[in-house]
Amino acid sequence: MFKRGGIYPVNLAHNGTGEQESCPCLVVSNNISNEYSSVVTIIPLSTINLDRIYEFECFLPATKSGLGVDAKISSHIIITIDKSAVVGERIGFLNKGLMEQVEKTLRLQLALE
Repeated sequence: MFKRGGIYPVNLAHNGTGEQESCPCLVVSNNISNEYSSVVTIIPLSTINLDRIYEFECFLPATKSGLGVDAKISSHIIITIDKSAVVGERIGFLNKGLMEQVEKTLRLQLALE
């Protein structure tokens, strides 16, 4: 089962070309939905342009995410996908403190504050 805060490899279309590319993605949908629904809501991770982190982004240090490299999420890229697009086992997990930072960026992006 997919867990909120988990990082999984997902096949996503690459730059509008239609070609699929595996990308690490953070699950942000709630665990009840993750268990019973056929879809899961994710945010793709990026490992480029880490020198500037905007308010709608969240830095994910490798040491706290389980990833081999530092990354960031951009909360303006929220995608709901069919679970079949997930192509592997969990590759990382965010602790409570880091998920609180992600939630803060989501609240900002969605104007929930």
